[in-house]
Amino acid sequence: MNNEKPLILVVDDEPDIRELVQDILNDEGYQVITAADGEQARALFQSHSPNLTLLDIWMPDIDGISLLKEFKQHDNNAPVVMMSGHGTIETAVEATRLGASDFIEKPLSMAKLLRGVEVTLESHKKHVALQRQHCQTPIGKSTEIAQLREQAKRVAEHAMPILLRGEDGTGKHCFAHYLHSLGKYANGKFIEVSADSFPDDSLKLTSLAENNCLFINDLALLPKPAQALLAYLLDNQKLNQCQLIFASRYSLENAILEGNFSEGLFYQLNSITLAIPSLLEHVEDIPELVQHFVDQETSDSDLPYRHITVSAQNRLRNHSWPGNISELKSIIQRLLILGNSDDIDSEDIDNAIQLSPEASQSMSNNANIDYGLPLREAREQFERLYLLHKLQETDGNVGKAAKLAGMERTHLYRKLRTLGIDAKQI
Repeated sequence: MNNEKPLILVVDDEPDIRELVQDILNDEGYQVITAADGEQARALFQSHSPNLTLLDIWMPDIDGISLLKEFKQHDNNAPVVMMSGHGTIETAVEATRLGASDFIEKPLSMAKLLRGVEVTLESHKKHVALQRQHCQTPIGKSTEIAQLREQAKRVAEHAMPILLRGEDGTGKHCFAHYLHSLGKYANGKFIEVSADSFPDDSLKLTSLAENNCLFINDLALLPKPAQALLAYLLDNQKLNQCQLIFASRYSLENAILEGNFSEGLFYQLNSITLAIPSLLEHVEDIPELVQHFVDQETSDSDLPYRHITVSAQNRLRNHSWPGNISELKSIIQRLLILGNSDDIDSEDIDNAIQLSPEASQSMSNNANIDYGLPLREAREQFERLYLLHKLQETDGNVGKAAKLAGMERTHLYRKLRTLGIDAKQI
């Protein structure tokens, strides 16, 4: 088999549907294997590890929901799209809760099916790339990073909560994923919640956390009810069957003094603390980080490889890095997207770090957002300023602007039309 072509497993007890879907997917360049029942599906899933499974809900020997559970237990990251001619909202919700990537109703619309397959495969590809980035062992040979790695190894399997403290962009997410990979729940999911997404009832939170890693980001921003719920669950040992990792970019002590954070909860969470240093505290790691980001972007984003000269690396080491490692990654991405030569020198670094005078002037003329506007209008105002800035950086090149903004090109085109922006006029 040609491994460059995605392999799709089609599971359906109706021969006409199996053959039709197989023919259409073959015509689109996919490899296809088919199964008529649950027993065949199990065997093919385990022996071939398909890139995507199209799974009918109703079959003679087992229902698709039960089979979905089995597939997810075997490989939690395996993308599965459910198909059904008798689907209900409840069934679709249950399938999604169990990890299905999509739910397609019968009779099948081949256009919708192909679009669903394309979107699911692309989403999975990005998810795998993101996981690869997050699960990367924290990079650096400096004393600070080496000591943190050793600390992480010692505390990862500990039953007590772990608190990560550090500025924005220092790599708290990276260390959280690293701790997860070393912990006793490494085979479980990495569940991230924040102040905006924190569950409002104990059952939902405990079911999310069970046998997984629960990462609560921006701890200081949790509202009072969420703090109270968390303190209650910890007091009553209802979060014992998971790995608990917290992160804060703000001073929890200051939040307590200001009356915004529970002192009792602070002491519950402050037993094991890892302080993530700013990039200025380990600038000797910049060359290794630069090489990592160059390799990552050229591999994951199909950007051309460019050599970073010694003078350019020295310029990077002398920057103040207010945005820490996240800022470094963004600059490397910008250099690879916008550069025209094989080498990146110190002048290229200066241009990437500092906005051009024209762009700076444009931003200063337009940067005032009217906070009296409703949220939707204020968001549109910000999006307009942000996307105009990205287009100015790329001289109106929508493809490059989409990469800088982390958006799909087609999504950016739609957004530009909605906001009334003509990239040709930039």
